[in-house]
Amino acid sequence: MNDQQPTETQPLEGTVVQAAQKATPATGASAIVLRSDQDEFDHKQLSTLALISPGLAAAPRGHLAMFFHYCVRTGLDPFARQIYMIGRTNWKAADNPDEPDKTWTIQTGIDGFRTVAHRAAAKAEESISYEDTVYYDSEGKAHEVWLSKAYPAAVKVTVLRGAARFPFVARWDEFAPTYYDRKNSTYVVAKMWQQMPAHMLRKCAEAGSLRMAAPQDLSGVYVDEEMEQADAEAVVRIAEDATQRLRAAAGLEEAAGGEQAESAASGEETADRTAREDEPAPKKRARTAQPKPEPAHDAEASEESPARNRAAPRKRAASAKDRAAS
Repeated sequence: MNDQQPTETQPLEGTVVQAAQKATPATGASAIVLRSDQDEFDHKQLSTLALISPGLAAAPRGHLAMFFHYCVRTGLDPFARQIYMIGRTNWKAADNPDEPDKTWTIQTGIDGFRTVAHRAAAKAEESISYEDTVYYDSEGKAHEVWLSKAYPAAVKVTVLRGAARFPFVARWDEFAPTYYDRKNSTYVVAKMWQQMPAHMLRKCAEAGSLRMAAPQDLSGVYVDEEMEQADAEAVVRIAEDATQRLRAAAGLEEAAGGEQAESAASGEETADRTAREDEPAPKKRARTAQPKPEPAHDAEASEESPARNRAAPRKRAASAKDRAAS
């Protein structure tokens, strides 16, 4: 009979399933805990995850399977928000139809990173420890403790696993998220990074160092602070798209396009006028070289002048006769 339950269940990797197995009969196992006999999320688990992360309901099945694999591999509980998958708009899809509409990133907090790294080291019968954190100013000077009100230029965290060292340097320019403030027309640093700049940057450096110390367990997983710069860029792009839609709805984009067309037309007209002025220049010089015809009134004046000269002696002769007769 297939109705018989297996006498012993094989635990999955990590602590999620192990916690369910240790539940007492009085309390019972949770309906959404990951079980050893499943290879993907069931309907109840997906419904619960959709409540935690609303965008997860639209995730493709392949990405959900990958998320399930990371939950099992790391042993972090997605229903306790120890690990989660976030979808972000892929802006490359607007120009490339082969790109997906969203990119999915698996994230966790720094505590989850520490848990996974220590568990991986314990399996290998090794221990994890840290060297002192080093903070650097803009001139490259090292500090044991960051006391300045200015932002640190970089933070160095070194994780020791066994006899190996794994140093990682996180630079401020590479991780600090900035948002565009339209009111002041400038970029500003995110609020939490303004309040705790050294602490936030140290998390990024520690996450990078732990990932180097336990690559098999932490590759492909990121802490929230590492992805805040991507979130800031997404907010800026969404705001720009919304602004363009509002301007288009108000007709401002058309007006701007009309002004551009008008300026382009005026530019073409200016170019044509310049070309016309340049082309007839030789013809003008040729015409100026030719003798200009005399005006008509000059010719008439020249014709009347001899007649007047001939008439003048007759009048003078007549006048002489009259004087003789008198």
